[in-house]
Amino acid sequence: SLLIADEPTSALDITIQAQVLTLMKELMEEVQTSILFISHDLGIIAEMADEVGVLYAGHLVEFGPVEDVYANPRHPYTKLLLRSIPAQYKDDGPLPALSGSVPSLANVPPGCPFHPRCPIARDACKTNPGPLLEPVRGISARTHLSACYYSDEVARMA
Repeated sequence: SLLIADEPTSALDITIQAQVLTLMKELMEEVQTSILFISHDLGIIAEMADEVGVLYAGHLVEFGPVEDVYANPRHPYTKLLLRSIPAQYKDDGPLPALSGSVPSLANVPPGCPFHPRCPIARDACKTNPGPLLEPVRGISARTHLSACYYSDEVARMA
């Protein structure tokens, strides 16, 4: 069985969030169910999920075991998103931000939807959509997938 939880802890205080997450974990064990946990809270995803899918403009851009994706992101959006988490930021200045704006879902750009904001985009990215979740080279074959032709360059991104 599958339970779909869309932002189940959004707008809850931290105490109630913890209670909801505990109940969800108990439910998973007692009923032997899986939970599709939809959230913008990367900390909660790290705590609750075994695998994570990262969406950008309605496109799945990276998928894999949480520990692999968080430690070794292979899509530029995932890397920049994780870099914006306050706990990951060491300086006293402003948090890093993604340049540009999220595209309108009614007018997603051709090619890779992230190319206008991507620091490693090439001309091909403007016309060719990213690959349909290719296995990441040099990473465990345990289903770490990226929709970026240049996933091997993401680790070297500044």
